[in-house]
Amino acid sequence: MLPRSLCQDYLDDGRLTLLHEAEEAPLNTLFLVQRPGAEANPDVIRVCDVFRSAARDW
Repeated sequence: MLPRSLCQDYLDDGRLTLLHEAEEAPLNTLFLVQRPGAEANPDVIRVCDVFRSAARDW
């Protein structure tokens, strides 16, 4: 299973074949995890903030 955005060109020119078309598209659920204690690291905080912001804007 691949996101269509990554393989559309291959589908269009026949290098890949769609085997199944789902009635309903799957949700793109993302999980953000971190090690215990990482919340004290400013670099981890910055990365988490960027990911959260990008997810909201998506």
